[in-house]
Amino acid sequence: MPFQRIKVLIWGKTYPELSSKYVETVCTGGVREDGTPIRLYPVPLRYLATGQQYQLYDWINVPLEKSRSDPRPESYKVVSDHILRVGHLGTDKATWRTRQDLVFRNPSWHFASISALKNEETRTKRSIGLVTPGRIDEVKLVQRTAREKQEYEAKMVEVQQQQDIFRPEYKELEYLPYDIKLLWRCLDGCTECTRRPHEMKTLDWGLLELGRRVGCQQAQSKLEDVANLSTHDFRLFMGNFRLHPKNFGIIGLWYPKRRAQLELL
Repeated sequence: MPFQRIKVLIWGKTYPELSSKYVETVCTGGVREDGTPIRLYPVPLRYLATGQQYQLYDWINVPLEKSRSDPRPESYKVVSDHILRVGHLGTDKATWRTRQDLVFRNPSWHFASISALKNEETRTKRSIGLVTPGRIDEVKLVQRTAREKQEYEAKMVEVQQQQDIFRPEYKELEYLPYDIKLLWRCLDGCTECTRRPHEMKTLDWGLLELGRRVGCQQAQSKLEDVANLSTHDFRLFMGNFRLHPKNFGIIGLWYPKRRAQLELL
């Protein structure tokens, strides 16, 4: 299938990951204009030109083709050097309504439990879902192990030694000493969280970048704030892993304030 250009609204970016092949990559989640979800990969986002480095809720025009190495139906390979930013949806009342209209336009990828999402993965290979929590038990910091740090440093040396001649500069990617984990339970009938909550680390770039800049404790506090179900319509953008399709992780966060949601009705 040849490359085609489409418009995508970005709702999620994972924290950059070191890559021997691409220097570093960011997994990006978005929706097409009809509301169907899409995964864009690989994108060396920090290495793109300034005008191509998209933010959350930017509209981008992107050339892509169905990934040949990734069988997940939402996964597409992009020509990252030809991404065009063509708009942005801000946080005022009118644009929040537009964000909501687009993210909720196609309910086929929205779920009230992880069990329902995994059942859909079994049935249709669904690999992206927006899941609604029913209870938040805890947000905690978990220190990463000495082995994880050693592996990261070895990978960084490998990447530096294999610099792409088209991207000769190397941009330091700081090691994060803590994972930020969310312990939560689903809104409806999930067979996995009746006895103990789901415990998942968040991969959301915005949250982890906050932790890098001002400290992981502040990022922990930020997640505790937006995950307050009495004040925010908090939901989780979930994506699975290519080699482990039954395992889903948190790749983005949806958290408009409840008052703002009521004003949209």
